Amino acid sequence: ASYIVTEGPAGMYLIDQHAAHERVLFEKFMDEHERKDLVRQFTLSAQTIQTAPDEARLIEDNLERLSQLGFDIEPFGPNVFVIRAIPAMLSDQDPVEVIGSIVEDLQSGNIPGQAAVEARIVLRVCKQAAVKAGQILTMEQMQTLVRQLERCESPLTCPHGRPTLIHMSSAQLEREFGRIH
Repeated sequence: ASYIVTEGPAGMYLIDQHAAHERVLFEKFMDEHERKDLVRQFTLSAQTIQTAPDEARLIEDNLERLSQLGFDIEPFGPNVFVIRAIPAMLSDQDPVEVIGSIVEDLQSGNIPGQAAVEARIVLRVCKQAAVKAGQILTMEQMQTLVRQLERCESPLTCPHGRPTLIHMSSAQLEREFGRIH
């Protein structure tokens, strides 16, 4: 329930479903962001998050960036924010946890610049939205994920740089099974 095994003319592929889904979501998110076509999921009732003063400053400093990435967050008093919407790909996540995770990532980041901050936020969004290792996928879900990964510009690694798949060539498989004379 963590890997997808596929076969093709070039051999066998062992695909890490979480890393592959992260790559697919990352490229989709970046494409939507570039086209300014991000879909937001509005929360049924506004959620509030209370933060420490340094965390509140981080959120305030990044409100516009967060908005451009599909979040709708407003200050609601000292160190308190109202979360009204999150990117649609996170619709099954707890908005408070999502923002908390983004704040943690921003706190640990030492790379200056808007592009770096946006990249950290997007990476966190994709990591949280991706299927998890151990999550059982149907055959149809696995096939869809493999097809989506095949269409990615960088299908060999997740956005964090981990491999999405391991390839064993037909010749390598034949050697492993003692079929080469």
